[in-house]
Amino acid sequence: MSGAGVQPRKRLVRDVLLRDGSTLRLQAPTPVDYDDIKAFYDGLSSESRYLRFHGFGRTDTLARADADASGVDRLALIGRHDGRVVSAACYVGLREPGVAEVAFAVDDDQGRGIGMRMLEQLAGIAADRGIHRFEAEVMASNRPMLRVFAHGGFAVRRRGSAGEVTVSLDITPTEAVQERIDERDHVASIASLRPVLAPSSIAVAGAAATPGDVGTAVLANIVAGGFEGVVTPVNRAGSVVCSMRAARSLAELELAPELVIIAAAGDEVLEFAAEAAAKGARALLVLPPGAAHEGQPSLAREERLLEIVRGAGLRMVGPSSLGVRNTAAEVSLNATFTGANVRAGALAIGSQSGAVGIALLGHAAARRLGISMFVSLGHHSDVSTNDLLESWEQDERTAAVMLYVESFGNPERFTRIARRVSRIKPILVVKGRRRAERVLSQARSHTAAALRGDAVVDALLHQAGVLRFHSGEQLFDAAEFFERQPLPSGRRIGIVSNSAGVATLAADACAPRGLEVSKASDAPNPLLVGISAGPDEYAASIRGLLDDPGIDALMVYYVEFYDGHPEAVASVLRSDGRLPGRTGLGVPNYRFPESCPSVLARAAERREWLSRPLGEPPHYADVDGPAARAVIASFLDRAPAGGWLSLAEAEALLAAHGIPVATSHRCRDVERAVAVAAEIRAPVALKADFAAPAHASDIDAVLLGLEGEPAVRSGWRELERRVRAVGGEWIGAIVQRLIAFGGADVLVGAVGDPDLGPVLAVGLGGRQAGLGRGAAFGLLPETDAEADELIDSAEGVATQLDGFRGSALLDRQALRELILRFAVLIREAPEVVEADLNSVRCMTDGCVVLDMQLRIEPRRPLERVKTW
Repeated sequence: MSGAGVQPRKRLVRDVLLRDGSTLRLQAPTPVDYDDIKAFYDGLSSESRYLRFHGFGRTDTLARADADASGVDRLALIGRHDGRVVSAACYVGLREPGVAEVAFAVDDDQGRGIGMRMLEQLAGIAADRGIHRFEAEVMASNRPMLRVFAHGGFAVRRRGSAGEVTVSLDITPTEAVQERIDERDHVASIASLRPVLAPSSIAVAGAAATPGDVGTAVLANIVAGGFEGVVTPVNRAGSVVCSMRAARSLAELELAPELVIIAAAGDEVLEFAAEAAAKGARALLVLPPGAAHEGQPSLAREERLLEIVRGAGLRMVGPSSLGVRNTAAEVSLNATFTGANVRAGALAIGSQSGAVGIALLGHAAARRLGISMFVSLGHHSDVSTNDLLESWEQDERTAAVMLYVESFGNPERFTRIARRVSRIKPILVVKGRRRAERVLSQARSHTAAALRGDAVVDALLHQAGVLRFHSGEQLFDAAEFFERQPLPSGRRIGIVSNSAGVATLAADACAPRGLEVSKASDAPNPLLVGISAGPDEYAASIRGLLDDPGIDALMVYYVEFYDGHPEAVASVLRSDGRLPGRTGLGVPNYRFPESCPSVLARAAERREWLSRPLGEPPHYADVDGPAARAVIASFLDRAPAGGWLSLAEAEALLAAHGIPVATSHRCRDVERAVAVAAEIRAPVALKADFAAPAHASDIDAVLLGLEGEPAVRSGWRELERRVRAVGGEWIGAIVQRLIAFGGADVLVGAVGDPDLGPVLAVGLGGRQAGLGRGAAFGLLPETDAEADELIDSAEGVATQLDGFRGSALLDRQALRELILRFAVLIREAPEVVEADLNSVRCMTDGCVVLDMQLRIEPRRPLERVKTW
């Protein structure tokens, strides 16, 4: 091989999902790939070579250029399937800064969207490296390539002459580009999961006729469940399993199974996976190895398994999945080893824990909840929660989704998908691995000090419209409601009961949950019926309150005293503690009075989320991105390890994003402070100067309203005394023009979350910043509506903006714009890992930042191999 002896570079790897549901691994080539790239070019049809190379070009020269491509100004990607190169793409930087020429070629077996995926990845990588435009010289007859450029979502300009077209693409990441990518991911995800959720044929590899065998248990459930397709056992002995003769290998099967379920241990898992790939299977379901082979999973083996899966374009559930279930009549798949007998219904369940997933399935069966699908994700090395949401969004049988999650993988993508799905059907989540409370002494900024426990997770789920629950009982109570009932139009509750005590408990439970036991038009509320009331009395009372325009939802309670009629209402609890029998949809029945208000409060929460406007993303033409990049680059040149920006640098970075800042004058001696105060010709604020992240307000080293030389000199001496009294180093003071008293001081901050990325905080500012739980957190807001929601979540801030105790209304719109501009800064400058704008003075007209601290670290981009 021509590249022999060359040390391979560490590869850039991207896995993409194609239109037909298969996957493709894209890699930056190295010299050792030369022969394979040349073979790919040689194997193209004469027409394809003509269109790609404009009738010219030696394949050895082009293959060598691709294999040697490296650096910022030149990058190539190749796609492999079954070990051979099936596509190649590259960009080459031009002399014009920020511009590169792009070209790609795809195997003649086209139609799966490979070219589009390669363009997406090249554009994303190039944009991250400072390139903003692609140029391409395309033959006018090369319609496939022109279609790819036209449909990518990029802004495109075309000009042509003499049979050639020059295409210019603005590859700056935009919302339009992301929407197109999301649309393609959605279609491809659904196609990719069909062989998992609705296969036409299955092979259970490793099923053996031994007691307790996992594969045999799954095979038995598949057969007993009435699977509508073909199922075949496979084991090396070729023995009889579940009255079926097993094949010795997947290669022996006449036709390739769509889904291969692997119930094996150790390297045998890899052997079966390789056989499945070679046979032409579409998907794998990898089960735990069983009790006889339990132990620590091998990370190296899992990585090799994923390489096999990606190399063949398969999808995989697992490893260590406890199975898949689909109750659709045309599928009838029970590929689990649980004995839970669930009925077909409208609830889809996904779990990142096998044991928790099986428990959820069992509880659903016990509560007679109907299930549409169930998927245990195991280690979710490939198929993820995001994939399930993509599929279940389109599933007409699924009315609600229940998830157990421990991590989010790509939190931004989860938020985008979940927000879209939540608009159609509710997502109910229990989040495992809750975070411990942060120790305040470890926090370096007010924002970090305010961030505690799962506040960010709660914010992420709320922004996405996901309902989080903290116990299984709460989860299933809500699931019963969402599977069977419409949402209430508001929070006004009616109560019917044959017990005054129970009605009182129910009413008392409403208030702390934000529900109102409202006054009815023509009847008392709660409405008490007699202790011996039967169906007729209940029916009349229920109809009366349901027809009342002042009632949004009704809670009906029945206590059986003696010779009662437990069938009076569908939601009645019998005195023996058992739920009445029921089939199909109906009114959910709960054991305790408090459960009804809890469920209705969550239903009202969902109604309110759905009723909020989508909002508009901001467009700020005055943002000076190059100036912001220059500030950061200059700082990192001076401090490669990162650190806190100087006051002047922080002001410049904010100014580049149009964020209003009160001018600060750093003074090393009192004479300079006196001179600055005289130049300002107005009352000033004098603050002790500290090296970040220390704050002058922490020791009350701030004096306001100083006017005249004597006041400034006296203030200087007093601040120096206060700093030295606490053992601090006196390095001078900062002079600012005094911003008029009145208004509200607000904290606007950001901090990098290790799992979820940058999060933004809004809370009370000044000396109150970071105290208690007054700050609200969320992912970076993208629209005005999300910024308003973040402000409203910080109740203390919202109260002051709306006119506290008769004070004037403050400029909410200005604060909203400041928050959105700050979010743009954090999004476009990921080197900012911690920031306090404290305080932001909100006035009746405008907002201004009085003090700020920003910490910078060298950018460490998160390389996600999986791109969907």
